[in-house]
Amino acid sequence: MDDSYPLSTADLWQQDVAEEILTDFLEAMPAHAALLDQNGTIVTVNKPWRAFASSCGGAAGAYVGANYLAVTGATDDPDALMVAGGLVAVMKGGLSNFSHDYPCHDSSNQRWFRCLISPLRHDGRVKATVVMHIDISAQKRAEALAQAANRAKSEFLANLSHELRTPLNAIIGFSEIMMMGSDHYREYAGDVHTAGKHLLSLINEVLDLSKVEAGKYVLREEPVILAEIVGQSLHLVEAKATDAGLTLAAQAEGSLPALVADARLIRQILLNLLSNAIKFTPAGGIVSASVAVADDGWMEIAVTDTGIGIDADDIARVMEPFGQIDSELARAHIGESTGLGLPLVKSFVELHQGELIIKSARGQGTRVIARFPPRRVKSLPHL
Repeated sequence: MDDSYPLSTADLWQQDVAEEILTDFLEAMPAHAALLDQNGTIVTVNKPWRAFASSCGGAAGAYVGANYLAVTGATDDPDALMVAGGLVAVMKGGLSNFSHDYPCHDSSNQRWFRCLISPLRHDGRVKATVVMHIDISAQKRAEALAQAANRAKSEFLANLSHELRTPLNAIIGFSEIMMMGSDHYREYAGDVHTAGKHLLSLINEVLDLSKVEAGKYVLREEPVILAEIVGQSLHLVEAKATDAGLTLAAQAEGSLPALVADARLIRQILLNLLSNAIKFTPAGGIVSASVAVADDGWMEIAVTDTGIGIDADDIARVMEPFGQIDSELARAHIGESTGLGLPLVKSFVELHQGELIIKSARGQGTRVIARFPPRRVKSLPHL
């Protein structure tokens, strides 16, 4: 029995309606769009395609009836050949979609397009193909500007490091020599030395923060014994705490598991938190550091003080670079604090997939907790 039969009037009407809908759909597209039959012949093109063809010196309808594969394949241009290969793969059903970005061939007009090729299927077979060329020049310009800004930032940081860090090291070194001389020189040299070390600290913190934010900081991971880091850090700030009339305390058992982390960053986290606590705790207060494994398995490093505390509304501010609270003690330390301590601590903690928590209230002291996930907590073999 022969299953073939002429299309009925209703079938023809439905086919005409479908073609009209497809044509209207293509015309409504802002992208340059063309409909190709199963052999790659251009059946129709939309208004943006015709307008672009005219702007390039071609006839508005010149492409209709041409074979798109013949047009794109008759050149040694790598982008055109890439598109031709993508079209063949889509037409044969090897690809569900194809996308390729390419520059406009008119070098005086610096434009970029994205070619998108999608099949139109019927009964599982590719019957036609839609080819679109979307102008992505604005996107490419934005990407180029972002890349240029990133390069400029990197060059600025490199210059900052070279132009400021090197002479500052020399200034600090010379001031140390001068401080060995007369009392008169020692006083001036002390001021130079203090200012130089502060500026060098600021530069180092800016560079560290920028490196972390750029995703270029590589952790040097090793098992870290936190009790040792706490002891070393407290020793380094002991003189400063004594001068401020404060008592230091520690709670870190040597039997605790090790933390797999970057030892330098963990030390920097503790030193920054301890320095902040000392700066904002009046004489007679207590600053303590503790280490413990929480019930949820996270390792916690906490620094607690009996200082001036932070209003709830100010906590978000102190976590931002150069964000500082306004208080009598804060004003007393103008020129000493960079405003990068807590943001740097937060970045270092998050670099270890951890979290930083601040618990504080005005006049009730502050507790800052650096938490590290269980996968970084490792039991050490007993020797």
